[in-house]
Amino acid sequence: MQKYLLNTLFILSITLFSVNSLAINIPACDTSACKNYFKLYKKYSKAGYADAMTTLGDLYFNGHGTDKNTDKALKEYRKGAKYGSVNGQYKTAMIYLTNKDHKDIAKGVKYLEKAARGKSKESAFLLGVIFYKKDFYKRDFERSDKWLTKAYQANKNDSADFISLIDEENELNITNYPKLLAAIASSPLPLAEEEQTLNASVQHTPQIQQAQIQQAQKHQSYNNSNLVSAQDNDMEVITITTTLHDMFSAQIDSLRGSYPQKGATNTGSRIVGNTCQKNLSCGEPNREDFIRLVRQLM
Repeated sequence: MQKYLLNTLFILSITLFSVNSLAINIPACDTSACKNYFKLYKKYSKAGYADAMTTLGDLYFNGHGTDKNTDKALKEYRKGAKYGSVNGQYKTAMIYLTNKDHKDIAKGVKYLEKAARGKSKESAFLLGVIFYKKDFYKRDFERSDKWLTKAYQANKNDSADFISLIDEENELNITNYPKLLAAIASSPLPLAEEEQTLNASVQHTPQIQQAQIQQAQKHQSYNNSNLVSAQDNDMEVITITTTLHDMFSAQIDSLRGSYPQKGATNTGSRIVGNTCQKNLSCGEPNREDFIRLVRQLM
């Protein structure tokens, strides 16, 4: 039963992160306006703008101003990824991980790691899950610990349910997850029911000073009383106040006033792309749906 829950949770995580990673719906469209924006993004993609490459990938993927074409979408996402778009890196990974015609787990993991190094907490979480799984890619507790810790530190809520499942499997211990347990000790899980994970961690990890964990637990009531504000601080809130094509226009205007990443003297891993708020198709999964569905499964 537990194995089924883990498998289902993993599939659910992949689905939510891939489907809901688009904060703005980009529908299929063949009007003259849609075709014009497609031509503009194609122009700026060819000129070497990483954000234009990634958005052009979205247009191909959804058939906005052009025919749907996953092959061309992947090509544009990869170009955007190459020139520093974290969103392009993430979307390239998701195609490799979820699309049956392009399935390549090793490449998907590689691009997820690039995006995670660019501060994508969704990518960090998925890497933590992938490296925990026995039968998906390569089980590696050290790498799972690394990425789950980063995901936990970036946003506890999105990783808490999965951490609880690891604990129920008796694999949340000092040998497998030293960094994650240290992070939990210094910053306890924010939801009251998840205190069980913290208590279990004390039993599993005598090497961690129990006094430190107990001190953190004393502050649990304070953390709970400030849960709303804590969640607000963790979440990236994107307020949509305009139409999709207005946002296309705004992004194109910003491209006109900037230099393309392709051909720039400072390239490679030092380019991290724009923040989430500045990307048209960047956003978090729906937090309420994620938590509700996971709890239903558990």
